[in-house]
Amino acid sequence: MVFILGFVVLITWLVKRLKKPALKKPAMAKMNAVIEAYHQHADKEILLQQLSMALRQILLSYRGRSNVAGLTGADWSQEIIRLDRKNVLSKEMITMLSHWPYQKYPQVSDDQIELLISQLTTWSRSLARDHTHA
Repeated sequence: MVFILGFVVLITWLVKRLKKPALKKPAMAKMNAVIEAYHQHADKEILLQQLSMALRQILLSYRGRSNVAGLTGADWSQEIIRLDRKNVLSKEMITMLSHWPYQKYPQVSDDQIELLISQLTTWSRSLARDHTHA
């Protein structure tokens, strides 16, 4: 009897889990695509703009359009921080992501770009599988 009850609970849990959209893999794929494109073109301005767009798409997936679509500046940064479950992104990188994509010819060093790429790669790996744990 206990075995049957446990089996029913397991099946119910699996069905619920499989019905939820998996968000982590597409988020990681998007980040990787942007980073790979940067390694091809090496244009920091384009990289920052594409990372900003990728992060906005990831936020929309995890938080929902009505919660994040109109966010800018500090509010947008706060949502990025909320998804950063392991505190991977430094304040400098969050500032970079929220301001520099909108500047013509941002003054950003190669070291800053490499740190940003490293932190965002780690950040995307640390995302929750779906929005219920984000």
